[in-house]
Amino acid sequence: MRHILPLFTALALVCTYSATNIKAEVPLTAFGVWDRGSSFDPKDYPFLKGLSFNAPWADAERQPGLFDWSDLDQAVEKAFRNKSFLYLSLGVGPEAPEWIYEKGVPKVFTDDTRHQGKWEYYPYYLAPAYKFHFTRLITEFGRHVRSYPRDKQDRIAFIQLKTGCTGDEAAYKGAANDPRYELPKTSPAWRTFRLEAFALFVKTFQQGPGRPIDLLFNSVGGDADGDERYTEEWGWLTTHVKQGFGIKNGALSRGHHLKGERALYEQWTKFLIDPKGLTLFRRSEMDQTWRKPWYQLNVPLSFYWGAVNALNGGQSVWDITKSALEASKEEGFDSSFYFFNKYAGQIHPETATDAFCALHKGLDAADTKAYPEDKFGKASPQNVSRMLKITEEYARYGAKVDDKDALLMGQVEQRRSQEGFNDVGWQIWPDNYSRFLYQIDADKTSVPLWRVGGPITKSSPIYARFARGFEHASGKDAMYFKLHDRFFKDDKAKVVTIHLVWYDGREGSTWKLLYDAGDPVMKTAFSVTGAGTKKWHDKTVTLTDAVMRHGGTRGSDIALVNTDDRDDIFSILEVHRDLP
Repeated sequence: MRHILPLFTALALVCTYSATNIKAEVPLTAFGVWDRGSSFDPKDYPFLKGLSFNAPWADAERQPGLFDWSDLDQAVEKAFRNKSFLYLSLGVGPEAPEWIYEKGVPKVFTDDTRHQGKWEYYPYYLAPAYKFHFTRLITEFGRHVRSYPRDKQDRIAFIQLKTGCTGDEAAYKGAANDPRYELPKTSPAWRTFRLEAFALFVKTFQQGPGRPIDLLFNSVGGDADGDERYTEEWGWLTTHVKQGFGIKNGALSRGHHLKGERALYEQWTKFLIDPKGLTLFRRSEMDQTWRKPWYQLNVPLSFYWGAVNALNGGQSVWDITKSALEASKEEGFDSSFYFFNKYAGQIHPETATDAFCALHKGLDAADTKAYPEDKFGKASPQNVSRMLKITEEYARYGAKVDDKDALLMGQVEQRRSQEGFNDVGWQIWPDNYSRFLYQIDADKTSVPLWRVGGPITKSSPIYARFARGFEHASGKDAMYFKLHDRFFKDDKAKVVTIHLVWYDGREGSTWKLLYDAGDPVMKTAFSVTGAGTKKWHDKTVTLTDAVMRHGGTRGSDIALVNTDDRDDIFSILEVHRDLP
């Protein structure tokens, strides 16, 4: 067995090419909402783009060297038959067969109590016997996947690597009782094992004959957020992976105003939306957050803003749990899944058919320019007083802190324990949520609004959470929007459909929507006189002479203009065009 360790280690040197211009090859038609398992038929849930398949190692290789891929075959056949997509993974670590411990792999017991009913012990990953059998498993897995006809292989969107005990990429849950076997994420030994596994998957699925298949990685974040633990993994991927790859990150799709979300935007969005060079895709998964107190305050509203938040950050694949899928029709939040599908695959402005701008403001206490320390207090994630002072500044517009304790929670604990909606937080997204449609000088031309119509209850409309409006008293009587510079490429008249959601707050209130038709003065698309229904309404108009090359006021393509002294409220603006 002494020859096995060098063989496995040598795989890390297989690839030597640059990833500067690699493109993710996952079909854009696969971007959207997925079944996190493989329980449902897309005929029953038309918004589903695909399903996942995870095979525990113990099921795939019940006896040494005898592989059973029948469950995998059924999953691939189902995806092919339904014309949907599939991603694959293998559960290793504690999901390994019992016989590996008879082959010289030590059992590792930990101090974890949470998973005792699921996993009693783990294999020692660095054991030569474990590496040998792990390498053989992945090799045989790849050989079987490559045996499928091309039309079936095309249904496999990507393969997620699992090197540890879960997709979270830890060796164990808890710490090893025997310190000889401890493998923290930061240890050089664990990093080396992971990089060797990366090389094995690249060799198996992206080299040699057959269609290269994209790979999905987790815990490879680089140092954009100040976390130095994974810079070596990120460097390895961007140097050695020839084909496209993706990352697993679920925070943005599990809610909104979560601690640290701004750093995720700044780190990853440049690779996900209108990318230059390196192009990634990002998978997220919905866990049981939606069953927790905060989400249950208004489930449709929470799913909607979770979807909008995720799209703003470039989320590609959103895996939904069985329980959430089953409840989505009955509780009326499946509309958020359709909305996510509409935009998830639109990552290039030149080929996008739709753009949106959802009006929103988050009070980011980490922003010392917007909220100077000499006025609001020292910027620190523990400074609750600063957060409350910032919120008070916007209290007249509906900003509140419903759960003061949650301001000190980490993101995971927020999702688990938060009991109200907070409009301030640490490193939360501060601006509108959008895709290729942007508001010009948002804070100078409009006011942010929260909880439109009163406190958020289970029956509040989804749009009540955030909005923007006019403020005639301060001279804010017009809101301007522009499309991405490359959304339209010429000055010819085009057919464009505009959809707008607005709040009918006061009877007799008047406003209008203008657009760039290529004339010196913007043209009126429609005018509205409010009836004072205290409800949200939507309006759709199709224009046949839209130019929208930033020829309007302030370089805008669309404008909302107040035509009286009353203040009007808006939630989301969408633009649709037909491609030639």
